[in-house]
Amino acid sequence: MPPDYKASGLTMSAWCDAHHVTKEQLKYWFRKLKVVPSEVVTTPTHWVPLTVADPVQFTNHASLVVYIGPAHIEIRSGFDPRLLREVVQALEAPC
Repeated sequence: MPPDYKASGLTMSAWCDAHHVTKEQLKYWFRKLKVVPSEVVTTPTHWVPLTVADPVQFTNHASLVVYIGPAHIEIRSGFDPRLLREVVQALEAPC
């Protein structure tokens, strides 16, 4: 509510009359919004280390390699989706 008031260029009384609120309600929202340190709330960035492997020699077989820590899964065309699902579920299971 208060950002609209600031952008309107109206006096507090005129803005309150136009929006059917009391000055006390407008002042309340100003106080309430001062609790937030800024209009834009950012979250800290969490960077994940990335290691680029040596270039792979490509063959005629299309594949996708997924690295999970020291392990990797290579998925080639014609793979069994059920087997991939079972492997992923096993990796998700607590040790």
